[in-house]
Amino acid sequence: MSLPANILHYGRNQALPAQIPLCAGSLTMIYENGDLRYIKLGEREIVRRLYVAIRNRNWDTATNVLSDVQMEIGADSFTIRYLCTNTLDDIDFVWRGELHGAADGVITCRMDGEARTTFLRNRIGFCLLHPAAIAGAPARIEHVDGTTEVNAFPIHIAPQFVIDGEIKPVAPFNEMAAVAHEVQPGVWAQIRFAGDIFEMEDQRNWTDASYKTYGTPLRLPFPANVPAGTKIAQTVTIGLDRYSQIPDSVQSAADADANVEFAIGQARTKLPRLGLGVASHGQPLAPAEIARLRALNIAHLRVDLRLGELGYANALRRATDEANALGVPLQVALHLTDNADAALQALVALVQEFQPPVSTWLVFHVNEKATTARWIQLARRLLAPATPGARFGAGTNVYFTELNCRRPDEDALAAMDVVNW
Repeated sequence: MSLPANILHYGRNQALPAQIPLCAGSLTMIYENGDLRYIKLGEREIVRRLYVAIRNRNWDTATNVLSDVQMEIGADSFTIRYLCTNTLDDIDFVWRGELHGAADGVITCRMDGEARTTFLRNRIGFCLLHPAAIAGAPARIEHVDGTTEVNAFPIHIAPQFVIDGEIKPVAPFNEMAAVAHEVQPGVWAQIRFAGDIFEMEDQRNWTDASYKTYGTPLRLPFPANVPAGTKIAQTVTIGLDRYSQIPDSVQSAADADANVEFAIGQARTKLPRLGLGVASHGQPLAPAEIARLRALNIAHLRVDLRLGELGYANALRRATDEANALGVPLQVALHLTDNADAALQALVALVQEFQPPVSTWLVFHVNEKATTARWIQLARRLLAPATPGARFGAGTNVYFTELNCRRPDEDALAAMDVVNW
């Protein structure tokens, strides 16, 4: 049975939204379903994406459904207007969007909306993504109190700390009315916000290659109540600093038909060793499935064992059989409770009985977002004699941001061979 092309290419059968190239003076970009993407000066990307997000109390995002889309597109300017409706559970929010790009290179984006029901929200309004490639670029931050600071976009992934229950943005990219960064020597891009207070987080914490600027600040209580009839309006203005000296080579719009050339050079590094998790349906693999998986030449098979729950012994036995059938080692993730000592001793007995081909033990605690030294040391002491040569790892079983905020101390690092996130 053959799958539709869209499922093979994109994972879903819906066609992708149309992408329409636009120009605003020397800036080029793509319009897609109400968003602006890849705003560039020549080959220098300034903004990865500008969009409006309506997010409920659980951070679920209400789909943007556009209608009445009107476009006026010129050689070096554009105006796009549309009506957008967002519905999700108790959310019913409608807003008008306008995107205007002028020949002088200024892009003005507005949203003006109204709640048609009463609901709780975590966020309503514009989000702007700066590309990760600007890491280290000089930046000027204008705060809502009128003060300014000079800094730079973080090179290393900036932790998102939670202090006294309050989520902190990347300082000093907080309480922002505007932010500018140096695109290239002598050329600065400036972005100005109105209608809310904006701040930035480092999206690389969640494996997204961008820095996200958003409103409302997370220091304010959320979810917030939005009564029916509430009106929300915001404006984002993007352009080059008036003092920028634009090189002649990018004064005109980039050629949309320009050829892109690339060459395959010599190998510089090895691909990471990729593995798979055991099948989530919990059923043994059929012979045909094993044959196909062997053809993938995977590096390991991972199984997660929650030692505080019944049934993990069967999961370990099944994973052992499948790893042996595939001819690959096991990566075993242990989810411990405070009763870890007794649970690990019981696990040692199962290991001695089943003889699983364990290459790595990953140690987590159900009540810790990043594993502390105590549990790693305990697991190593009990399991290392039963699985000679196996490595021990720990870190976090969720997002990198959890590990970034709770970095292992010296004792934890000394007890582990690999860090997991």
